[in-house]
Amino acid sequence: KKKNEIRKDVSAMANSDGGIIIYGLTEDTNNKHLPGSLDPIDRNTISKEWLEQVISNIRPKIEGVIIYPVTINNSKTDVVYVVEIPRSHTAHQASDKRYYKRFNFQSVPMEDYEIRDVMGRLQHARIELEFAILIRTVTTSPTTRVFPYISSHSLERQEPKKETTYELKVKMANTGKVYAQYVVAHIEMPCGSIYADRRKFNPDRYCTYKRDNTVRDVTGITNSGILLYGPARHVPLLPGLDIEGDEFRLSGNFMLIGQKEGKIKWTTYADNAPPYSGEIAISEIEIVYEEDEKN
Repeated sequence: KKKNEIRKDVSAMANSDGGIIIYGLTEDTNNKHLPGSLDPIDRNTISKEWLEQVISNIRPKIEGVIIYPVTINNSKTDVVYVVEIPRSHTAHQASDKRYYKRFNFQSVPMEDYEIRDVMGRLQHARIELEFAILIRTVTTSPTTRVFPYISSHSLERQEPKKETTYELKVKMANTGKVYAQYVVAHIEMPCGSIYADRRKFNPDRYCTYKRDNTVRDVTGITNSGILLYGPARHVPLLPGLDIEGDEFRLSGNFMLIGQKEGKIKWTTYADNAPPYSGEIAISEIEIVYEEDEKN
């Protein structure tokens, strides 16, 4: 029974997004989803090699599993096993001939379409979006204004001003095994959260914005300083690589949405791969602060 549970949990992790399982902890008596206290394992009874053998019997074999034995209280026998499981590119079957995934702190059987989707990771590109909020503060230099109609010596000195802007950086990452030639991302955000969007701000209504993997190279510059661009072209997105799209200038309302559990939803399309969707809470997006600049 213990072997079956280990294979079930490890295969579920690999079929989902990977993760870490720690053997040698008790569950919190008040909240069984949280760890309690240390409960070391006797390595003479259950060794690292035994655990490796149990996990290796998952079919197909999961590549890249790492087991870290952590000794407790300088003991030679008491250990905690930390098992690092990578996200796999195919579906893995437990010893009971079922396929499992992680869902709400449990390992549950997968639906047929979910198994097909996981197995399709080897056949299609998979484009995931990563976000960061860039908060940039620009400090303007002091200026002096002259009022000649009042007095030739009438001057007014303006103090430096600070202006804070918010931008949403979008990164498209290919986490699949096949390169993508054409990529399109549809990003849903509360209407009016974009600085240039004239629609009335509405946190309960979502509007869709688009990003893709097209670029235009600068081919020259006119005498008046206007940049000249060549035709648009697509930048292939190779497996394991990413590309940053144009940033979204955000309105001041955007940061308020994060305090009200607002979300960003997205769907990506790549060549002939099925659409892939996800979402992230605005409050969970990484915030990057840029040092002050002087204009």
